[in-house]
Amino acid sequence: MGNVTVLPKSQTIRVGKEPLVLVPLSLWRRLEDLLEDQEALASGRYLRRVQRARGDIAAGKAVYPFR
Repeated sequence: MGNVTVLPKSQTIRVGKEPLVLVPLSLWRRLEDLLEDQEALASGRYLRRVQRARGDIAAGKAVYPFR
């Protein structure tokens, strides 16, 4: 990562009541990927399908793609 420049408090940019944070697009994409992974791993349905697929693989059955 590069250097981070902090604006003085008088230069805080706000959108509505929330402060605006600027990040490089590459960092934002990595954050989005991490958030999507976290949401998927928190899903009970997703975890059940992973367990079922692992069982199918262990049993030598055909594995169907996730939808």
